[in-house]
Amino acid sequence: MKEGNKGLEIDSKSKELIKKWQQQADSLKKKHPKWNAAKIQKEMKKRIIQDAEAAFSTKSGKAYIEEVNAHLKEVEDARNRAIDGIMAYMGKTSPEAIATVLFELDCGCIRACAVSKKGKPMGEMIMVFGKQVEKDYECSICRDDGGADSKRCVRKAIIWPGEESELPSEEFRLDIGKKVFGDDYSLDDI
Repeated sequence: MKEGNKGLEIDSKSKELIKKWQQQADSLKKKHPKWNAAKIQKEMKKRIIQDAEAAFSTKSGKAYIEEVNAHLKEVEDARNRAIDGIMAYMGKTSPEAIATVLFELDCGCIRACAVSKKGKPMGEMIMVFGKQVEKDYECSICRDDGGADSKRCVRKAIIWPGEESELPSEEFRLDIGKKVFGDDYSLDDI
């Protein structure tokens, strides 16, 4: 199962901005160690849009911002499609699982595994590639480290199947989260 998104040509100025934003994200992680990856990502998205609006107040700049926002939406839509695909796959291969654990990596790839009622992994850990890859090749970054470098994980989540009304109790979800991710898992992560 592979999910890809369109590649983008990135110029040197954009690469510098991306590096600056990565440094800001790293700084936020250090400054706010209890923030989860989703909260840091939300703050960084706000900062990126503010930087873009300040730098591009002209008409052409506003058009650029619209392109950036469209690209961010495209990336988010690709992520959501990948998660939907993961959930469908897990539902078929591990129907007795209660949830799916996701590890989203900085390269855009997602590692996923089904979870039992006891918070134990079930079945195989799968990888969904976040960028287009050549036939029979995986993401070069993940190929080098197996996608297992915890420093590259930008978001961890447990995805519960079903509607909001069908979810297990908060207490149960917190218990499973702590078994999967450790004692740092909190109600904010649910």
